[in-house]
Amino acid sequence: MNFKSINRKSFILTLAAVLGVSVIVTAVAGRTSDNSVPADNKNINTTQPSLANSKQPTVIVTGETADISIGCNEIKIITPSEATAEELVKSKWSSSDNNIVTVDDGGRIDGLSEGTATITAQIGNTRHTYNITVAAQSQSIYDGYSTCYLANTDVLNENLNNIYEKNPYFIKVNRSQNCVTVYTYDKNGEYTVPVRAMICSTGINKATVLGDDFYIYYKQEWNPLFNDVYGHYVSGFYGDYLFHSVPYEDASADTLETEEFNKLGDEGSLGCVRMETADVKWIYDNCPENTPVTVYDDNNPGPLGKPEAIKITDHTCGWDPTDDDPQNPYAAKTPEIHGASDLTITKGETADLLEGVTAVDTCSNDITDKISVTGNVLTDKVGTYKLTYSVKDTMHRTKRIDVTVKVV
Repeated sequence: MNFKSINRKSFILTLAAVLGVSVIVTAVAGRTSDNSVPADNKNINTTQPSLANSKQPTVIVTGETADISIGCNEIKIITPSEATAEELVKSKWSSSDNNIVTVDDGGRIDGLSEGTATITAQIGNTRHTYNITVAAQSQSIYDGYSTCYLANTDVLNENLNNIYEKNPYFIKVNRSQNCVTVYTYDKNGEYTVPVRAMICSTGINKATVLGDDFYIYYKQEWNPLFNDVYGHYVSGFYGDYLFHSVPYEDASADTLETEEFNKLGDEGSLGCVRMETADVKWIYDNCPENTPVTVYDDNNPGPLGKPEAIKITDHTCGWDPTDDDPQNPYAAKTPEIHGASDLTITKGETADLLEGVTAVDTCSNDITDKISVTGNVLTDKVGTYKLTYSVKDTMHRTKRIDVTVKVV
């Protein structure tokens, strides 16, 4: 075999087939993390870090029984720690209720609906029984519009419920990094708990005022700005310095200056703090008058980091993609994955699972390098396996495609 003629994934899958081992496929486009072990190693180790995900969906179990929890639409891969590669190749899997949880020939389980079911695996001479509890799908803390980062929602919610306490928010603008971080107060009443980080554009040539004694004093849904444009969801914090949207040509949500939107994350204004419509609306709706504001310079964008701005590719549309207005044409859009389809592999054959697969975000930017592929394919075992292609864009919108791989 000429290994120089195939890519790294093909090499690993071929090697796995030759050795008769399990390959857990969890990859990001252009990279892989295939965990394979020589056949003479009786403990199949699948705990190596994945380049695709910070947390592997693998559950390593010992003994003949185990209790496993999984959420609806969640994937996990069961790996019996004491099974040999030869035994796994001959293993047989089944579910007591395919309406609750399914299992493929590689031990991948998919939670489908709330309830309990039993996964049975015949591995060698031993019958393994796994009691599966499927819980309701957890709700995302993101609304699918803003590109912001959120954190410490439990602390914030507690503070929001303390209606007799102090203002729950303190806004800090990092002028040099074009990043806004909002804090809430800790148990000592100090604003040390970051809850939201947002991208912004401050003044060109450092035109935004610096200071630590500003307060929101003014609000207006549409406000005229210099150069005969309008800001949406305006909150003033010092003189003529305002939080506002990227400029609109008129006081209408479909007249956005799209070229200016694509400057978010860099200097771009005459001195005000421009933000995505979703983020400046959040300040407008949630931060009352007298909310303290600080503008400072620091090389560190903030404790939550600096979000990545989404870029508009259709300059004829005129809408901010993050605007939650139901008339917004971006409201119904999601990332898209193209080229992922069912695959049939001859036993021992190689395959590049990412060949020809691409992805774009909500605004049609190429995000192929963010594709993750999750599944468990035993290339030396005839059977049916599920693979999931998934991607998430900077607006926290996701796309998932399940395909079937048959080894014949």
